Amino acid sequence: MDDLRCPNCGALVSADAGWCGQCFTSLRPAPDPEPASVLSRPAPGAPREGGAVASWPCPTCGSQNPLELDACSVCGTSFAALLRQDEPGPTVSPRDAFLWSLTFPGVGHAKAGRGADGIARGTLFVLTFGLALVIVLSGVSSAPIFGVVALLLVSALTIYLGSAAEAYRLADGGSPFVSARTLLWATVALIMVSVSLLAMSVVTVNSR
Repeated sequence: MDDLRCPNCGALVSADAGWCGQCFTSLRPAPDPEPASVLSRPAPGAPREGGAVASWPCPTCGSQNPLELDACSVCGTSFAALLRQDEPGPTVSPRDAFLWSLTFPGVGHAKAGRGADGIARGTLFVLTFGLALVIVLSGVSSAPIFGVVALLLVSALTIYLGSAAEAYRLADGGSPFVSARTLLWATVALIMVSVSLLAMSVVTVNSR
């Protein structure tokens, strides 16, 4: 029988020894290594470990994207496309959508299946026309005030006629003349110009 020796220092050891008496190296057999785990990529839409993560499905490729992203990380489709696919398609003819929009801006958009765009146009029309009406009824008259009223009335008329034409276009399968972002910035610019002109009129009246 061969003598058992420590693999570290070469000292003689007994068969039942748990460690070397000279260098105290462990003589127990090393455990078999565990098989390496294979990392699998979760399927699209499957919940992740550690809790569900809020996400939105891409309407084009079906990939799940975090809510912080405005566009799909795979194909680049915008988040707005997910909202548009839930909107009903046009249910009226272009002529009827045009006539409905003449009753009030935005109604034709709603009839054509674009309710959110209709609300935006209707709100902007009420803002411009209503503010002009309030200024006229206040009885204040000056050149800057007249400029504000003229600007608001022209804007209200543009929104009124433009919404009718746009409703006709949407019901015919076309796209809006003005995007929601452009309309938002136009509203902000209109309010800033109106406030500036009103401030000028107040300064003019007080300086007299």
